[in-house]
Amino acid sequence: MNLKEKICGIKGLKNKLWFNIFLRVSAIFAVFVLVLTAANSTLLTSFFSYKQKNQLLTQIRRLGGVNISDSRQVSNTLTELSDKYSFDTEIYSSNGTVLYTTRGNQMMDYLIIGRDDFIMSHEELIPSRRQIFADGTVFERAYRMGDKESYMLCRKEISDGIFAEIRVKMELITSSAKIAGEFVSIVAVVCFILSVVWIYFYARRFSKPLTLMSETTSRMAKLQFDKHLSVEGEDEIAHLAKSINTMSRSLDSALSELKESNEKLRDEIELERQLDVMRKAFVANVSHELKTPLAIIKGYAEGLKLNVNSGSKDEYCETIMDETDRMNALVLSILELSRYESGQMPITPTAFDMSNLAGESLKRIFKNSNINTENKIPEGTFAFADKQQIEQVLKSYLENARSHTDEGGAVTLASEEKGDKIRVSVFNTGSHISPEIMPQIWQSFYRGDTSHKREENRFGLGLSIVSAIMKMHQTDCGVYNTEDGVCFWFEVNKNK
Repeated sequence: MNLKEKICGIKGLKNKLWFNIFLRVSAIFAVFVLVLTAANSTLLTSFFSYKQKNQLLTQIRRLGGVNISDSRQVSNTLTELSDKYSFDTEIYSSNGTVLYTTRGNQMMDYLIIGRDDFIMSHEELIPSRRQIFADGTVFERAYRMGDKESYMLCRKEISDGIFAEIRVKMELITSSAKIAGEFVSIVAVVCFILSVVWIYFYARRFSKPLTLMSETTSRMAKLQFDKHLSVEGEDEIAHLAKSINTMSRSLDSALSELKESNEKLRDEIELERQLDVMRKAFVANVSHELKTPLAIIKGYAEGLKLNVNSGSKDEYCETIMDETDRMNALVLSILELSRYESGQMPITPTAFDMSNLAGESLKRIFKNSNINTENKIPEGTFAFADKQQIEQVLKSYLENARSHTDEGGAVTLASEEKGDKIRVSVFNTGSHISPEIMPQIWQSFYRGDTSHKREENRFGLGLSIVSAIMKMHQTDCGVYNTEDGVCFWFEVNKNK
């Protein structure tokens, strides 16, 4: 598609869009006018009648509180009803004698109880519908026999033998409803015409940014995010344009992140490959650790079988037992590491004094050594963790320190608070750990010092177990070189 065809397509879309908006919104307004006109012709009279009925009930109950003997109060109240609501009101006795009336819009307040020189009788209308309320109020639709004129009225006994009646002509209600309906219809038609004119111009203005949005989103569908909409104003269209711009930037950013994720995925695949190499190395290490004792056991067992040296029988048996114990210790260590790393070892946190635990571990591990030890953890330093597992961590750190500390050296235990954690540190004098191998010392079967004898039963699993225990407790551990040695540390939660 060439540039000219593109421009024609955009113009056609714009014209079609504004015409559809104009037609549909105009139709909505037309339906609204028709519904409003129909409601005026069918419901307005009923609505007026309902409102007049409520007003009649309100005012007849109001008359119940008027003092009939006070002519001025009665006259003022009835005058207000006539002027404000166009109600005709009569107060009459049980024999039909009118005491007060506004009939004919002439207040005859000169009629007072006791005068008999002028008597007006109450006019009874013929009811067509009646409703009686709990307080004795009677509501009626009624008509006059002579001229068939219809009324809506309320009647109630307001005193002993004294009745009040308020009425209004139905003709007044229907004429008011008709006038209101005509006025509303005229206003609706005028508003419709003005609305059509407004819709015409607004639809044209409304379609322009939508056309641009359509073009921009089409480019976005092709993963082209270089074009952005110019935003003017603060109306909904402007907000939509801003949202499209934001979405464009977000998609552009998402693509960049996707590329980064792909690179990370490649890195993870490479890491998985390295882990596979580590697993193979783990198996090789286990095989190597088991190969030597198995060879020794086999050789000494064959010697016993052949009775090579009958005088060394006990020595051969001791060697076989020692190698068996070594193999058993290796298997138990591997099983322990596996249980920690797989999460099968349950954690039972309790509160315990870290100082007491550290002191007992120092005494037990350095009992017969010439290494100076010191416990600087203050008494009353309470931690909240699995005591048995933390004791295993201390044991691994202290045994590692004993193996790498020369005679006459020093091992020191200390602690410091780190927010809601306690950091326990194990310092030992001696040679530093090379920064290059620090990450490797936490791997299984890694032993930085290969000069140690096999009799020490060290397999390079202690620090791997420490790392697994700390992960289960969701705390950290680490190592760094000091001025005259090395410091291993781990963190536990404070007892709250």
